[in-house]
Amino acid sequence: METSTALSPVEEVHCGARGVPETVGMAALFTGEPPGADALRARVAERWGALPRLRRVLLPPAPPARLRGHRWLPLDRFDVRRHVTAVNTAVATADTADSSGGGDGAAFTALLGRLVTRALPAGLPPWRLTLVRGADRGRFAVVLTAHHALLDGRSLEILLSRLFDGTPGRGVRRGTGVRAVGALGAAGPDRPRPPAAPGAGSGRALPLPPGLRPRPDLAWTEVDADAVRAARRALPGLGATLNEVLLAAAAGALRTVHGDPDRWPGAPRPLYGSFPVDLRTPREDRMLGTAVSAVRVPLPVTAADPGERLAACRGALAAFGPLHGGADTVRRTVGAAALLGPWAVRLLASLSCSPGFCPVTCLAFGWPRGPWSLDGRPLERIVPLPPVLAPGAVCLALTDYAGAYTLTAVTHTLPGGARPLAGALTRELALLARPTGSAPGAPGGPAMSGPARMSRTGRFAGAIRGTRNGPPR
Repeated sequence: METSTALSPVEEVHCGARGVPETVGMAALFTGEPPGADALRARVAERWGALPRLRRVLLPPAPPARLRGHRWLPLDRFDVRRHVTAVNTAVATADTADSSGGGDGAAFTALLGRLVTRALPAGLPPWRLTLVRGADRGRFAVVLTAHHALLDGRSLEILLSRLFDGTPGRGVRRGTGVRAVGALGAAGPDRPRPPAAPGAGSGRALPLPPGLRPRPDLAWTEVDADAVRAARRALPGLGATLNEVLLAAAAGALRTVHGDPDRWPGAPRPLYGSFPVDLRTPREDRMLGTAVSAVRVPLPVTAADPGERLAACRGALAAFGPLHGGADTVRRTVGAAALLGPWAVRLLASLSCSPGFCPVTCLAFGWPRGPWSLDGRPLERIVPLPPVLAPGAVCLALTDYAGAYTLTAVTHTLPGGARPLAGALTRELALLARPTGSAPGAPGGPAMSGPARMSRTGRFAGAIRGTRNGPPR
């Protein structure tokens, strides 16, 4: 048996100090008849069996646990039958397998919610692959979930693309949304999200009614591709990045869900949001692990006009750099904490979970162009499964596969908070895609509220239904 090894500082950040499961995932929706569970297991053993990263067991700290760090214990192999399971949405609430047909989008969404809101079992390498029969309207899904200390979002993409059949096409965009991202290289390939560094400053928290306990929730929906493309063309010059569009839409959606920020309780401080940045170099393009940093910026929630919010996000991201509280600050702060010991890194991670530090996280990325398939069954859509963040926080993820955009909202706020937030965000994307003066609900445009706004077009009414019962077809 090989000896165990210590976790890196970024891996230690994701090991329970924040009181959440730390489970990340990605679901791939396919058309056609699903493969058999044994056939999928054989494919996993063939294509993933030699990867050392998937044979690591996460060990808790040795006594005294308060001062020690977690460790990785490498195994000779993983048990494919325990890591690859099959379920059917018709009986998904019982977490059992079934051979009958299905297609209940609500059950599929509920299953995805359980996968990210529950911690993975201890004692085995912390990842699972789930074959979901009858995922949504005749489609089946393959869902990969993992502990965030083991894999980041880019690693999930690397593993699934290795499992599927296909070759990335030319012109694949791997942009991070930061135009001058080269300055991040000094931070190194293994950095966490920015912790609450001294002097970083806390902002305002999302307003939550007193007396209600925050609960995790997940919703996902298909997004109109034309609206996203139009929103990206709404800014002059090179246009807007996906991150700029998603951050601006998130700011507007939070205004819709929580009301005018001028009426939020507490001092009028900035509301901070963040998005991850992949720090892999070209030579590390296929590296598995956790190799991300993040950018923390104030969100323009006080701006009432969608165009102003998009322009403000462009300005905030343009100002990012190592001299403006970026990756260099992260490197110095985490490095200093790591010198004190794993306990200091965990304390830093815990402090970063204060309600006002960064309650909003946005992730936007494109899946490599294909086409992709699974034993002849074409890949139709990628559904991102971001992690549950600390109580009072929300996480929004937008993916693009071959022009099929999918939005997922994971909230840790009010019970059932994900569906209205996802619906509000799809409407914000539509507002960003239109001239400001003619956008419903924008200054100078026709006022709309509640059901009236939703019934204006069948498309966005369907989008809200999608967050409740799976996406519309």
